[in-house]
Amino acid sequence: MVLLHGKLKQMVKLNIFIFSFFLNSIVLSNEIITIEIDGSNLPETQGEVLRGEKIFKENCSKCHGYSAEGLTAPELVGRNKLSGDNVSKTVGNFWPYAPKIFDFIKRAKRDTNDDYYSDEDVYSVTGYILKINDLFEGKIMDKKKLSGIIMPNKEGFIDFSN
Repeated sequence: MVLLHGKLKQMVKLNIFIFSFFLNSIVLSNEIITIEIDGSNLPETQGEVLRGEKIFKENCSKCHGYSAEGLTAPELVGRNKLSGDNVSKTVGNFWPYAPKIFDFIKRAKRDTNDDYYSDEDVYSVTGYILKINDLFEGKIMDKKKLSGIIMPNKEGFIDFSN
């Protein structure tokens, strides 16, 4: 057993403290928060829909299909009713709040290197998915635009806000 004395013991404690602080700051800075349904805590950045299309085709189309029609993963495009036979829940007919699309992509999806997407890339992909569902016409997606989109199925869920 090695005994540490005096200043050496203090230096070891200080190094452990600094390393712990550094490690915690890395973990906390990469922490992913849950985005609120009103989009109030969306990041203050933006993404280009055209870039979102490129990202989607390079990363997402392998499972969701080249046109988001669904392959091994669910289809993402469509506005069919949620009743009857062969019901398919898509972004265009099921999701009640547009900011939650950003939330889902940010927390659940990875690129081909298994890395999280940047906020700019998530805005880009979100804008592209909303565009192919005829829910967004712009070229740039940001907090204000995403928070302002009224989804077709917004009233299709129980309102617990009161």
